[in-house]
Amino acid sequence: MFETLIRDRLSVIERYVQHGDVLDLGCVDARPEREDAGTRLERKPDVLFRRIVEINPNTLGVDIDEEGVRVLREMGYRVEYGDVETMDLDRRFDTIVAGEIIEHLENPGLFLRNIRRHLKSGGAIILSTPNPFYNGQTWKIWRYGEPAVHEGHLGWQDPVTLNQLLHRTGFEILEGFWVQPAGWGFKAWKRLLRKYFAHSFLVVARLIQDDQTAEQCDELAAHSPASERTSPHIDSGRCPSAA
Repeated sequence: MFETLIRDRLSVIERYVQHGDVLDLGCVDARPEREDAGTRLERKPDVLFRRIVEINPNTLGVDIDEEGVRVLREMGYRVEYGDVETMDLDRRFDTIVAGEIIEHLENPGLFLRNIRRHLKSGGAIILSTPNPFYNGQTWKIWRYGEPAVHEGHLGWQDPVTLNQLLHRTGFEILEGFWVQPAGWGFKAWKRLLRKYFAHSFLVVARLIQDDQTAEQCDELAAHSPASERTSPHIDSGRCPSAA
């Protein structure tokens, strides 16, 4: 796992979205601090959501950007407005794609537990996120004295921490890939020696088969004081810590 480096996330995602019900989270891919959603969607016709819809028209998008949702609806796409941490779509999906969204969220654990409730048994969740150890950040620290941080990012994950978070919220990783887009040149030279310096990474995960364990973990998290969130009947390594 995490031995393969890919250029394009879609090379993995397309295998999971050919058929069935697909949900794409953060479908607008907006940067409101820089430009409005309409301008960005016009300038970037290759946003991930639109590429997924080309493969499977039965794809639903969700985003918290109201303007972007309106623009995509006017373009003919199936899109809902919602907060991915708390939304209730009252249905389940075969594949849920969460591309470059987890780093924007206030509560990634709450998000993953909510996603678990929207995923069919046997379904897959695909997450991608920037790599905090990416070689370009090292270069920026040397040159500017600090890393470059996206104005909308609230936290970073690496494969180790994301694996732990997924496990605690009821998932297990099936596949992991490093992502290095083409054309990064000199800034990406370290990834030739160690893939851990790649720009970002992607994981494919499924529900832990012991669904009873996952449900018990949620019940503990919801009803027990932080000091009591352990049980001799539950593997605490799979349970969420205090929210």
